[in-house]
Amino acid sequence: MIPVPALIAIAAAAFLIMLFAWITSRESRIRSTLAFIRRLAILALSGLIALRPMTEEHGTDMQLSNLDILFVLDTTLSMWANDGYDDTRIESARNDIEGIMEELPGANFALITFRNESTVVSPFTQDGGTILRYLKSVTVPDRYYVAGSRMDVPYYDIESMLISSDRKENRQTILFFMSDGEDTSTDTTPYSYEELGVLVDGGAVLGYGSDQGGTMIDKYGYTIHSSYSFAEGRSYIDEDNLSEIADELGLEYIHMKRKSAITPIVDDIAELSGTVTENNSDYTYLKDTYYKYVPYLTALLVLELMAGIRSNVRARRKHGGKKVRKEN
Repeated sequence: MIPVPALIAIAAAAFLIMLFAWITSRESRIRSTLAFIRRLAILALSGLIALRPMTEEHGTDMQLSNLDILFVLDTTLSMWANDGYDDTRIESARNDIEGIMEELPGANFALITFRNESTVVSPFTQDGGTILRYLKSVTVPDRYYVAGSRMDVPYYDIESMLISSDRKENRQTILFFMSDGEDTSTDTTPYSYEELGVLVDGGAVLGYGSDQGGTMIDKYGYTIHSSYSFAEGRSYIDEDNLSEIADELGLEYIHMKRKSAITPIVDDIAELSGTVTENNSDYTYLKDTYYKYVPYLTALLVLELMAGIRSNVRARRKHGGKKVRKEN
């Protein structure tokens, strides 16, 4: 509460004043010594309270939102296309994730990204800052190492995360699948998210891009050209793919031409939200303990007040009940 050097200086000055008052006291040695000890205790307790002692506590019951929100973000090269808007597709998706997190505080958030492979960036966590920091660090993939993209690459990671949420009691599992839907893989093996639909309570498939397409710039700052015609490479949104994924998951498909398009979905999710009590054994916090010493300090201050009143009464009786006046 008070900087330690200042506290030491104040305590030292107070101690010297009390010591001087004890040495020069005209009261009996017993009374003056008791007064000195009492005041010394007051000084010690005041200093201790000013230091604000704390103890480290582990584990606590926390009231949390009952929402587990999983973001699945396409980070393939086509998501860096610019369709003539202010932001690239990936930038729009990142902004939408941040907006959803702001609108649904207290939820658990998780993030999966996929290119040629899928990555669980973060399991469900209250630390949304971790997800936001990662999103800011995502960079465009190297054009020389990318392969054809497929929409089912993150299937098994999504399945694992949805099952982990489903095992919890009283949880609502929300999924946001965010992509341009462009599937450029030569592998035509059919895939389906239908089996995962029963594990999802809400969310949406969000589409990014446009029918006119957008050009892409690689990590070196060069516009990507077709290796066959040498024309500027263009990426186009595939809404059929995205609509099919949405149908399989039992979710709504939304073409994200503007951020407000998702507002009704987020409002519906907010209505699903409730609170659950969870014990977080890994949570560590500091608990104030200075208040424990306040009753003792209060008692000593009352004794000091009573001693001062008694001393004044004795002095008045000694002088015949008259106030002592100093003569000029």
